[in-house]
Amino acid sequence: MNNKARSGMQYELSVLESCRTVLGDTYTGTELKSRSEFLTVFLDTVPLPVFYKDVCGKYLGCNKAFEQFIGKTREEIIGNTMPDTWPKEFAEKYESMDRELFETPGKQTYEWQITLSDGSKKEVIFHNATYSDASGKTAGIIGVIQDVTELVQAISLLEESGKDLRSILHSSTESIILIDVSGIVLDANEVAAHRLKTDLEMFKGKNAYDFLAPEVAENRRKMVCKVIAEGRPIYFEDERYGATVLNSIYPIFDKDGKVERLAIFGMDITAARRVESTLQNHEELYRDITGTALDGYLYVSFDGIILEANEAYCMLSGYTLEELLGMHISDLEANESYEQTATHICKVIESGKDRFETKHRTKNGNILDIEVTTAYSEKTVPGFFSFFRDVTEHKQTEEREQHLKKVLLAIRKATRSIIRASDPDVLIRQVCADLTATPGYLDAWIVLADEKDHIRPSASGIGSEREIIREQLERGKYPFCMISALENNGIIVIDQPDPNCGDCALPCRHVQMSRMVRRLHFEGRIYGILTVLVPTAFAHEKEEQELFIGIADDLGFALHKMTTENA
Repeated sequence: MNNKARSGMQYELSVLESCRTVLGDTYTGTELKSRSEFLTVFLDTVPLPVFYKDVCGKYLGCNKAFEQFIGKTREEIIGNTMPDTWPKEFAEKYESMDRELFETPGKQTYEWQITLSDGSKKEVIFHNATYSDASGKTAGIIGVIQDVTELVQAISLLEESGKDLRSILHSSTESIILIDVSGIVLDANEVAAHRLKTDLEMFKGKNAYDFLAPEVAENRRKMVCKVIAEGRPIYFEDERYGATVLNSIYPIFDKDGKVERLAIFGMDITAARRVESTLQNHEELYRDITGTALDGYLYVSFDGIILEANEAYCMLSGYTLEELLGMHISDLEANESYEQTATHICKVIESGKDRFETKHRTKNGNILDIEVTTAYSEKTVPGFFSFFRDVTEHKQTEEREQHLKKVLLAIRKATRSIIRASDPDVLIRQVCADLTATPGYLDAWIVLADEKDHIRPSASGIGSEREIIREQLERGKYPFCMISALENNGIIVIDQPDPNCGDCALPCRHVQMSRMVRRLHFEGRIYGILTVLVPTAFAHEKEEQELFIGIADDLGFALHKMTTENA
């Protein structure tokens, strides 16, 4: 849904491109070249596909995102028409919609399913608008493509399984309302309630029309009736409390194909409409765009000094605007040294643009994974247009998935060893090796216990500390984590560094690491203790702990079986 919210900004950026035509009649020589280059460079930092074409349907320009989206280079696009660029079945649809827009100049929004060059299908919304030359004559169309595949899939889930919108409600920065056919609000998010000047709890369960002016409510009823009757989504704009909102009403069908609910999505495009009257002044438009962008934005001089910043980056970093201005970009950079940052700057100047991932340090010391899109510009103060997207959660999810894969592989190996082993000492040596082979766990240690639940000086693990651990056990000096495991039936998690582990021989002095410990028991008897070292980010998660408990319990049963058979 963030992409949907961001399309308001993308529309501004696309309108910005129409300045080329206007500027062509107003400026000449160096000034025109400088402004035109400024627009091109700035547009290429935009993540959504943007294009513009003339009245004959020939593409005049586009951004990198558009090239990547359709799988063609700019050279293959510019100067060609839609039949030259898109598959025939799509080109015919687009040409038909363009003719409608030229016949009635203004704005146009429609949804369509397209097939990309890699064969993947995408549900997209086209936001198109005509632009004019200096004489006021329509000169062409500017368009932004918005990928709403996930949104359409979410609505499909509602129809197929009856799931609610909870998974997307609170992740969206734009308004979402779910109503029944009579207008009763079944669910909504805080943004929707805020825009209607009410409280979310007061909003849910009430009739949505009661929160609108009578004439607006009547108009909405007609639109909802149209969606119910035709079974197709509609799009429209309205003005409310000084804001312009682009609304989409989607029908949600029951198992018999009858519309039973409707999902209403509202995107604030106030900024887009506001700047349409200021196309000549693209610097002012540029300020509006960076100011309302959801991604963080910085303009950095060629020597790395931050000259401009938007509110989104202030919120991302925790710094105020006043604090950011004048800082060096390396003051925020947590992945590169000052010298490496300087070298990177030189490379971007040479290539003109770059897209990469790095880490930024916030004011409170947190480290964020950041995706950076940057381009070098020879504007009044040469420097870099740079957008910063926080991908920390996405990276953490990827890391979590990779870690769990390694843990699962290690546990499979350990399970095979448990099945095959017949000697306890052989078993614990092999399991420790298995658990650290992937490495899902950074280390693994197992100690055995006697019939009186006393830890025996028999230990197996990975690393040079093995003999030291054995010596400590022989002296009756037990690690804090093992004592805790003997006293508790559940899993023990000790985040490192921990003051209780100061003189322990186990390798526990790792920042942002945690030791998980569990006793190996079966039918009331303790057979030993298993301890492993894992990143703290994963140690407290339920799935991680369940996997660890599972292998510990399997070991407990195996040791019980061996003891019984050897008795």
